[in-house]
Amino acid sequence: MSLKELGIIHKQIEPILVVYNNFRGDIKDIPSRIEEFREDSTIFPSNPVIVVIDYGVYSEGGSDMDICLPTDKNFNKEGFSLKKLEEVEVLSMYHNGSYNTLSETSQILFNYFSEHAVLGTTKIRLVIQESDKKNSNKNRIEIQGILHLWDSRLEKNLNRVLDDKEKSNSIMKHREMFSIETSKEEKTLWIKSVIAKLDKETDNYQKYDILSSCAHKFSQKRIDKLRDIYEKTENVDAVIEEMHKDYLWYENPTREGGVIYTTKIPVNLEGYKNAKTLEEKKRNYCHCSLVRDYWDEGISPTFCNCSAGWYRQIWEGIFKKPVRIEILKTLLRGDETCEFAIHIPLDDKNS
Repeated sequence: MSLKELGIIHKQIEPILVVYNNFRGDIKDIPSRIEEFREDSTIFPSNPVIVVIDYGVYSEGGSDMDICLPTDKNFNKEGFSLKKLEEVEVLSMYHNGSYNTLSETSQILFNYFSEHAVLGTTKIRLVIQESDKKNSNKNRIEIQGILHLWDSRLEKNLNRVLDDKEKSNSIMKHREMFSIETSKEEKTLWIKSVIAKLDKETDNYQKYDILSSCAHKFSQKRIDKLRDIYEKTENVDAVIEEMHKDYLWYENPTREGGVIYTTKIPVNLEGYKNAKTLEEKKRNYCHCSLVRDYWDEGISPTFCNCSAGWYRQIWEGIFKKPVRIEILKTLLRGDETCEFAIHIPLDDKNS
């Protein structure tokens, strides 16, 4: 079904100045949290309220949430925090009714993401247009799935690294195959073509720099926590020890001398565990929706430099220095796992 048939809207959201309050919780906590915030913020309009949920900050015990009230004032008032929500592009749809059934509407939206290999982020926004505590049927909530604009990032990084508009345009040719409404197969065919051109037109470092800069954003709050541990201890192993407390996000890396090794865990642990064939295992292993169903279609392993960018963000955030990530194994080479080597910057090897 098309976006229009499903009631999904594709739009750009401009930057918004907001007063906000951060908390850790679940969807069911939102109405009471909004009421508490409103009691302390009567100087602001009651609607709309924007709830920003980041599913990338915590593994358990709730999600990271910001209750936000738009404002046009820069002010300094005790108990209030002010920030600007960034400009984003979203797919959104409206939910009318109780918070208890919000997940059912959300499922329609995020099924579209999955079926069309539309890349999202770990964040969503709920824009509460109407909220009625006594009659939940009057609630009107817009669910906004924030897009990860992979093709736009690719274009930006091609221009930055190559500094050759003609070559960049040639690599990006037929970009219309990577639109919101094109199929998974069309997107994958375009990716295959792009990576083949990169292999021909760029050297190994350029490929790494371009593609690793297209990766999904890793939680800055997580990076800041690890950076703080490193600054206090000046010890890489102390950071790795902290990572071992959260296997689902950090995959239990190990260090041998100046190299940190990590192996991706399956994206679907249960499906991977119950898989009957190697093909099923690989399909439940791969994290990338762009190639998950097409890993044996001849896509160059160069593409996995994008996955290397996940680790590049983390470790460059920790060390505050450039870090080289090496692809050791990948499904696109015929391996059964995806493994990476993080080369510690020289000055930090003995930490």
